[in-house]
Amino acid sequence: MASGGDEVSMDTCAVCLDTYHEPKFLPCHHTFCAKCIKDLANRQTGGPFPCPSCRKPTSLPAGGVAALQANFYLKKQSENSEEMCKIHRKRELEFYCVRCQEAICINCKMTKHEQHQTDDLHAAFQQKQKELLTEKTRLQEVEKDLRERLKTTRAEQQAVLDKKGEVEENIRDRHAVMVDAALKFRDEALDSLRSVSTDIEGDIDQILKQQENDLKELLKLKRQVEHVCNIGKASNVISVVQELKTGCGSEQVLAKLTSHGFKTVCRPVLHVKVTGDVMLLKTRDFMGTVTKMEMEVAAPEVRVVKRFPCGQEADIQVFSLRHVDRDPPVVWVSYERRGLKGDAVGKAFTEDGEYKQDDNVSGKISYKRFTKGICMRPTPQAGSLRTHCKSLSTRHFQLKNKLSGKAEVAIVTIISAAPLKEKTKTEFSINVGAHRAFDVDDTEQFFVVVEEPQLADVWRKVKLYRRPGADAISTYSPPAHLPCCQPSDVSFYRLGGQHVLLVTDEENDAIHVVDVSGGRLRFVRYLAPGCPWLIQPTAITVDASARLWLACRGGTILCMEPVDK
Repeated sequence: MASGGDEVSMDTCAVCLDTYHEPKFLPCHHTFCAKCIKDLANRQTGGPFPCPSCRKPTSLPAGGVAALQANFYLKKQSENSEEMCKIHRKRELEFYCVRCQEAICINCKMTKHEQHQTDDLHAAFQQKQKELLTEKTRLQEVEKDLRERLKTTRAEQQAVLDKKGEVEENIRDRHAVMVDAALKFRDEALDSLRSVSTDIEGDIDQILKQQENDLKELLKLKRQVEHVCNIGKASNVISVVQELKTGCGSEQVLAKLTSHGFKTVCRPVLHVKVTGDVMLLKTRDFMGTVTKMEMEVAAPEVRVVKRFPCGQEADIQVFSLRHVDRDPPVVWVSYERRGLKGDAVGKAFTEDGEYKQDDNVSGKISYKRFTKGICMRPTPQAGSLRTHCKSLSTRHFQLKNKLSGKAEVAIVTIISAAPLKEKTKTEFSINVGAHRAFDVDDTEQFFVVVEEPQLADVWRKVKLYRRPGADAISTYSPPAHLPCCQPSDVSFYRLGGQHVLLVTDEENDAIHVVDVSGGRLRFVRYLAPGCPWLIQPTAITVDASARLWLACRGGTILCMEPVDK
């Protein structure tokens, strides 16, 4: 086959750059292979197509390519063409030299290649053609792999751009929060300044009025004295002198007039709790620092499918999921809208996202999250927060937090479902603050709690307990390359035959795979790193078929199915 850089000869098709095969005339009198013309027409879905030589619009006749006139001259020339030796130009190529790996004629065989092993050219051609087809298949596989890699890289490029936009929006939102807060605190400080200043100015006004009245009385007495001095009458002088000694001019009265003044002075002063440097650091901490988070790419362990959104509002935050195994299966979603206090909303959906209104969600459920309390955000007014984990064996754990640094754990056995009868088997207490979520392993000996941050903390903590111990035996430390980690939910899971703990991290858009062997929580790797839909995961659960169900920002529900290796 001719290469793309070779000149097209008279006996070569301008489309495939090879010797003509079934040459056909187009209406513009240019000749191409029948297959090449058919491919050109198919690209235009049967409509007019331009001639590759003159670009003139051309349409096929009713009979298609077969109805086009054949170029008998080129057809006969291609059929009669024989491959001739480049050295002995009048000799036809008949043999294949195994040593030199080239086609030769009889003269070449008897001279230059006399001592070389040769085969029949036709037999060698057929063998080499099979090898060429094998190589073609190999190249096609490599092409397929390269295209898949290119597709993945472009998807990763788009994911980075999307994440960049999301982070930029987050930065602007945080800036807006600080601006709004600064304006609010400014107005509060100015109101406080006005109130304090008004009190101080009121006290000063009262003192001013008293001093002005005292000055008026003194000036009145002074004018009386001056008048008597000017007249010089004895009776008047005696009377005024007596008034100055025992009346309104006496030392006691004058002393009282001069006593009205400031015993203390007041000033409105601005008190701040942090210095300028600390304030800037706290402002920077709130604004956040952009870092490059690296996640090692490995063979996929799960196949991620985007299922459905559980609402139209972008501010939906899902707290818990429950998958019910029945016909059809149901996904129960418990969520609330960000910024709104109150009870969470619970809705049931099919696996395809069809809303099941007023559905009595009953059936087999996995040994994972059953439901998450009535009041989703623990507050002193709420008093407690209760979560449940339920198993197929009708046993479930209850964790009730009293917001006092301790939580009550109960293992309950369901005696009957209709009517519901329960019998508490085991109760004990653990030392843990307000919790967001928890899960129990298959042995019912270990359970993990996601503890909400205390006043001095910023990030949630994942703590591992072994019943009936009261204290945590291990606290999860995220990988060193993460400046922060915000666990939102946990789920025990069997991944690749290994018993692990999955921790959803909504701060870093990741799922941590954590080793729990030996009673110690240790980071291993990330699950589904780089998944474009894995944005701020908030809840995770496992169904009876070992599929993971995950809720992300805005209420997007994902399903992760293990990949067979």
